[in-house]
Amino acid sequence: MGQRQITVLEIDHINQLLPSADEAIAFYERVYGAEIESDHREVFGPYNNLLFKLGRTPVEVFSGTGVGHSFDRQLERFGPNWQAVLWRVPNLEEAIEIFGERGVPLVDVELDPDRRWAFTDPRSTSFSIQIEDRDEWDLSPVPNALGITGLAGFTAAVKDADAAADSFDDLIENAEILYREDRPLLSARAVGMSLGDYVMELLSPAGDGVISAFVERVRPRIRSATFRVESLDKLEQRLAGHGIKLTVGDRPGSVAIAPEDNLGVMMQFCE
Repeated sequence: MGQRQITVLEIDHINQLLPSADEAIAFYERVYGAEIESDHREVFGPYNNLLFKLGRTPVEVFSGTGVGHSFDRQLERFGPNWQAVLWRVPNLEEAIEIFGERGVPLVDVELDPDRRWAFTDPRSTSFSIQIEDRDEWDLSPVPNALGITGLAGFTAAVKDADAAADSFDDLIENAEILYREDRPLLSARAVGMSLGDYVMELLSPAGDGVISAFVERVRPRIRSATFRVESLDKLEQRLAGHGIKLTVGDRPGSVAIAPEDNLGVMMQFCE
Protein backbone atom coordinates (compact mmCIF):
# COMPACT_ATOMS: atom_id res chain seq x y z
CA MET A 1 0.00 0.00 0.00
CA GLY A 2 1.37 3.42 -0.96
CA GLN A 3 1.76 6.34 1.36
CA ARG A 4 -1.23 8.56 2.07
CA GLN A 5 -1.50 11.84 0.19
CA ILE A 6 -3.09 15.19 0.99
CA THR A 7 -5.82 16.76 -1.13
CA VAL A 8 -5.63 20.50 -1.83
CA LEU A 9 -9.16 21.82 -2.23
CA GLU A 10 -8.42 25.51 -2.64
CA ILE A 11 -5.83 28.21 -2.32
CA ASP A 12 -7.66 30.33 0.21
CA HIS A 13 -5.22 33.23 0.17
CA ILE A 14 -1.59 34.23 -0.06
CA ASN A 15 0.43 36.20 2.49
CA GLN A 16 2.89 39.07 2.18
CA LEU A 17 5.39 40.28 4.77
CA LEU A 18 6.01 44.01 4.40
CA PRO A 19 7.87 46.59 6.48
CA SER A 20 4.99 49.00 7.15
CA ALA A 21 1.26 48.47 7.58
CA ASP A 22 0.60 52.17 6.96
CA GLU A 23 2.52 52.13 3.66
CA ALA A 24 0.79 48.92 2.58
CA ILE A 25 -2.68 50.38 3.19
CA ALA A 26 -1.88 53.63 1.39
CA PHE A 27 -0.28 51.85 -1.59
CA TYR A 28 -2.95 49.24 -2.18
CA GLU A 29 -5.74 51.78 -1.81
CA ARG A 30 -4.06 54.27 -4.18
CA VAL A 31 -2.67 51.95 -6.88
CA TYR A 32 -4.93 48.90 -6.74
CA GLY A 33 -8.09 50.60 -5.54
CA ALA A 34 -8.39 47.86 -2.93
CA GLU A 35 -10.12 48.43 0.38
CA ILE A 36 -8.70 46.94 3.56
CA GLU A 37 -11.34 44.53 4.85
CA SER A 38 -9.77 43.81 8.23
CA ASP A 39 -7.16 45.72 10.17
CA HIS A 40 -5.75 43.80 13.12
CA ARG A 41 -2.71 45.72 14.31
CA GLU A 42 -1.05 44.02 17.28
CA VAL A 43 -4.24 42.02 17.98
CA PHE A 44 -2.88 38.47 17.63
CA GLY A 45 0.67 39.25 18.75
CA PRO A 46 3.45 41.83 18.42
CA TYR A 47 2.83 42.22 14.70
CA ASN A 48 0.33 43.79 12.32
CA ASN A 49 -2.18 41.83 10.28
CA LEU A 50 -4.23 43.28 7.39
CA LEU A 51 -6.53 41.67 4.84
CA PHE A 52 -7.79 42.95 1.50
CA LYS A 53 -9.13 41.27 -1.62
CA LEU A 54 -8.12 41.35 -5.27
CA GLY A 55 -11.18 40.10 -7.11
CA ARG A 56 -12.17 36.90 -5.31
CA THR A 57 -8.77 36.29 -3.67
CA PRO A 58 -7.88 37.49 -0.16
CA VAL A 59 -4.37 38.83 0.28
CA GLU A 60 -3.06 38.94 3.83
CA VAL A 61 -0.36 41.41 4.78
CA PHE A 62 1.82 41.04 7.86
CA SER A 63 4.31 43.54 9.19
CA GLY A 64 6.57 43.64 12.18
CA THR A 65 6.52 46.17 14.98
CA GLY A 66 10.24 46.32 15.70
CA VAL A 67 10.19 44.28 18.92
CA GLY A 68 12.15 41.26 17.71
CA HIS A 69 9.24 39.06 16.58
CA SER A 70 10.06 36.49 13.89
CA PHE A 71 8.48 38.80 11.31
CA ASP A 72 10.93 41.53 12.29
CA ARG A 73 13.83 39.10 11.95
CA GLN A 74 12.60 37.83 8.57
CA LEU A 75 12.26 41.37 7.22
CA GLU A 76 15.74 42.24 8.44
CA ARG A 77 17.23 39.18 6.76
CA PHE A 78 15.18 38.84 3.56
CA GLY A 79 13.37 42.14 3.10
CA PRO A 80 9.75 42.30 1.86
CA ASN A 81 8.59 38.90 0.66
CA TRP A 82 5.71 36.52 0.02
CA GLN A 83 5.45 34.91 3.43
CA ALA A 84 3.23 31.85 2.77
CA VAL A 85 0.42 30.38 0.70
CA LEU A 86 -2.65 28.85 2.36
CA TRP A 87 -3.94 25.50 1.10
CA ARG A 88 -7.34 24.33 2.28
CA VAL A 89 -7.55 20.59 2.95
CA PRO A 90 -10.52 18.36 3.91
CA ASN A 91 -9.24 17.59 7.41
CA LEU A 92 -6.43 19.38 9.23
CA GLU A 93 -5.63 16.60 11.70
CA GLU A 94 -5.33 14.06 8.89
CA ALA A 95 -3.07 16.39 6.89
CA ILE A 96 -0.85 16.85 9.96
CA GLU A 97 -0.59 13.06 10.31
CA ILE A 98 0.36 12.68 6.64
CA PHE A 99 3.07 15.32 6.89
CA GLY A 100 4.38 13.45 9.93
CA GLU A 101 4.40 10.17 8.01
CA ARG A 102 6.31 11.89 5.23
CA GLY A 103 8.89 13.33 7.62
CA VAL A 104 7.88 16.93 6.85
CA PRO A 105 8.28 19.02 10.01
CA LEU A 106 5.68 21.62 10.99
CA VAL A 107 6.76 24.82 12.73
CA ASP A 108 3.43 26.21 13.92
CA VAL A 109 0.40 24.07 14.75
CA GLU A 110 -2.78 25.50 16.25
CA LEU A 111 -5.86 23.34 16.80
CA ASP A 112 -8.07 25.77 18.66
CA PRO A 113 -11.61 25.68 17.18
CA ASP A 114 -11.31 29.33 16.12
CA ARG A 115 -7.63 29.27 15.10
CA ARG A 116 -6.91 26.03 13.24
CA TRP A 117 -3.79 25.85 11.11
CA ALA A 118 -0.40 24.31 10.58
CA PHE A 119 2.67 25.71 8.80
CA THR A 120 5.31 23.57 7.13
CA ASP A 121 8.98 24.20 7.75
CA PRO A 122 9.94 25.94 4.47
CA ARG A 123 13.29 24.16 4.49
CA SER A 124 11.38 20.92 3.86
CA THR A 125 8.82 22.19 1.34
CA SER A 126 10.83 24.92 -0.47
CA PHE A 127 8.45 27.63 0.77
CA SER A 128 6.08 28.17 3.67
CA ILE A 129 2.74 26.38 3.29
CA GLN A 130 -0.16 27.07 5.63
CA ILE A 131 -2.70 24.24 5.93
CA GLU A 132 -6.28 24.86 7.09
CA ASP A 133 -9.57 23.00 6.87
CA ARG A 134 -11.83 25.91 7.73
CA ASP A 135 -14.14 26.93 4.90
CA GLU A 136 -14.96 30.39 6.18
CA TRP A 137 -13.11 32.63 3.74
CA ASP A 138 -15.40 34.86 1.70
CA LEU A 139 -14.40 34.39 -1.94
CA SER A 140 -17.11 36.60 -3.43
CA PRO A 141 -15.45 39.03 -5.89
CA VAL A 142 -14.60 42.58 -4.90
CA PRO A 143 -14.01 45.05 -7.77
CA ASN A 144 -10.73 46.96 -7.92
CA ALA A 145 -9.18 49.68 -10.05
CA LEU A 146 -6.85 47.32 -11.94
CA GLY A 147 -9.53 44.90 -13.11
CA ILE A 148 -8.07 41.97 -11.15
CA THR A 149 -10.51 39.04 -10.94
CA GLY A 150 -8.52 36.69 -8.71
CA LEU A 151 -5.47 34.51 -8.25
CA ALA A 152 -4.27 32.39 -11.18
CA GLY A 153 -1.38 30.79 -9.29
CA PHE A 154 2.01 31.49 -7.79
CA THR A 155 5.68 30.94 -8.55
CA ALA A 156 8.30 29.61 -6.15
CA ALA A 157 12.03 29.72 -6.77
CA VAL A 158 13.63 26.44 -5.65
CA LYS A 159 16.97 24.70 -5.95
CA ASP A 160 15.76 21.90 -8.26
CA ALA A 161 12.40 22.41 -9.97
CA ASP A 162 12.09 18.84 -11.29
CA ALA A 163 12.88 17.26 -7.92
CA ALA A 164 10.54 19.63 -6.07
CA ALA A 165 7.73 18.94 -8.56
CA ASP A 166 8.18 15.18 -8.23
CA SER A 167 8.04 15.53 -4.45
CA PHE A 168 4.81 17.57 -4.56
CA ASP A 169 3.33 15.18 -7.12
CA ASP A 170 3.97 12.31 -4.70
CA LEU A 171 2.60 14.26 -1.73
CA ILE A 172 -0.56 15.79 -3.24
CA GLU A 173 -3.30 13.47 -4.45
CA ASN A 174 -4.92 15.86 -6.93
CA ALA A 175 -1.79 17.57 -8.28
CA GLU A 176 -0.76 17.11 -11.90
CA ILE A 177 2.44 18.12 -13.66
CA LEU A 178 1.41 20.29 -16.62
CA TYR A 179 4.77 21.10 -18.19
CA ARG A 180 8.51 20.89 -17.81
CA GLU A 181 10.46 23.42 -19.84
CA ASP A 182 13.56 25.56 -19.99
CA ARG A 183 13.35 29.34 -19.67
CA PRO A 184 16.51 30.65 -21.38
CA LEU A 185 15.69 34.32 -20.70
CA LEU A 186 15.68 33.55 -16.98
CA SER A 187 18.49 30.99 -17.13
CA ALA A 188 16.03 28.73 -15.36
CA ARG A 189 14.20 25.42 -15.44
CA ALA A 190 10.41 25.65 -15.02
CA VAL A 191 7.88 23.02 -13.95
CA GLY A 192 4.19 23.85 -13.74
CA MET A 193 1.67 21.91 -11.68
CA SER A 194 -2.10 22.14 -11.35
CA LEU A 195 -3.29 22.70 -7.80
CA GLY A 196 -7.04 22.85 -7.71
CA ASP A 197 -7.93 25.61 -10.15
CA TYR A 198 -4.47 27.17 -9.91
CA VAL A 199 -0.99 26.71 -11.34
CA MET A 200 1.99 26.34 -9.03
CA GLU A 201 5.14 27.07 -10.99
CA LEU A 202 8.54 26.01 -9.71
CA LEU A 203 11.66 27.74 -11.08
CA SER A 204 15.23 26.67 -10.44
CA PRO A 205 18.54 28.12 -11.68
CA ALA A 206 20.05 26.72 -14.87
CA GLY A 207 22.92 29.20 -14.77
CA ASP A 208 23.59 32.73 -13.58
CA GLY A 209 20.50 34.93 -13.81
CA VAL A 210 17.63 36.45 -11.88
CA ILE A 211 16.49 33.11 -10.42
CA SER A 212 19.94 32.10 -9.22
CA ALA A 213 20.35 35.57 -7.69
CA PHE A 214 16.94 35.31 -6.00
CA VAL A 215 17.69 31.90 -4.46
CA GLU A 216 21.13 33.03 -3.34
CA ARG A 217 19.74 36.19 -1.76
CA VAL A 218 16.63 34.90 0.02
CA ARG A 219 16.83 31.08 -0.24
CA PRO A 220 14.01 29.05 -1.83
CA ARG A 221 10.68 30.79 -1.30
CA ILE A 222 7.67 32.20 -3.13
CA ARG A 223 8.86 34.65 -5.79
CA SER A 224 5.57 36.03 -7.08
CA ALA A 225 1.81 35.63 -7.27
CA THR A 226 -0.01 35.76 -10.62
CA PHE A 227 -3.44 37.36 -10.84
CA ARG A 228 -5.95 37.27 -13.68
CA VAL A 229 -7.13 40.60 -15.06
CA GLU A 230 -9.96 41.62 -17.36
CA SER A 231 -7.53 43.27 -19.81
CA LEU A 232 -3.74 43.56 -19.88
CA ASP A 233 -4.00 46.69 -22.03
CA LYS A 234 -6.25 48.39 -19.48
CA LEU A 235 -3.97 47.22 -16.68
CA GLU A 236 -0.99 48.85 -18.39
CA GLN A 237 -2.90 52.10 -18.88
CA ARG A 238 -4.07 52.23 -15.28
CA LEU A 239 -0.61 51.57 -13.87
CA ALA A 240 0.95 54.11 -16.21
CA GLY A 241 -1.24 56.70 -14.52
CA HIS A 242 0.69 55.93 -11.33
CA GLY A 243 4.07 56.08 -13.08
CA ILE A 244 4.46 52.27 -13.01
CA LYS A 245 5.67 50.37 -16.06
CA LEU A 246 5.00 46.68 -16.57
CA THR A 247 7.83 44.28 -17.37
CA VAL A 248 7.89 40.81 -18.93
CA GLY A 249 6.73 38.19 -16.43
CA ASP A 250 8.31 34.84 -15.58
CA ARG A 251 5.49 32.92 -17.25
CA PRO A 252 4.81 33.10 -21.00
CA GLY A 253 1.97 35.51 -21.66
CA SER A 254 2.33 37.25 -18.32
CA VAL A 255 3.46 40.73 -17.32
CA ALA A 256 4.80 41.87 -13.98
CA ILE A 257 5.22 44.81 -11.66
CA ALA A 258 8.84 44.84 -10.54
CA PRO A 259 9.38 44.57 -6.77
CA GLU A 260 10.81 48.09 -6.56
CA ASP A 261 7.46 49.44 -7.83
CA ASN A 262 5.33 47.19 -5.62
CA LEU A 263 6.44 47.57 -2.00
CA GLY A 264 9.33 45.13 -2.59
CA VAL A 265 7.29 42.12 -3.80
CA MET A 266 6.80 40.91 -7.39
CA MET A 267 3.26 40.63 -8.80
CA GLN A 268 2.42 39.03 -12.15
CA PHE A 269 -0.71 39.31 -14.27
CA CYS A 270 -2.33 37.37 -17.09
CA GLU A 271 -5.67 37.37 -18.91
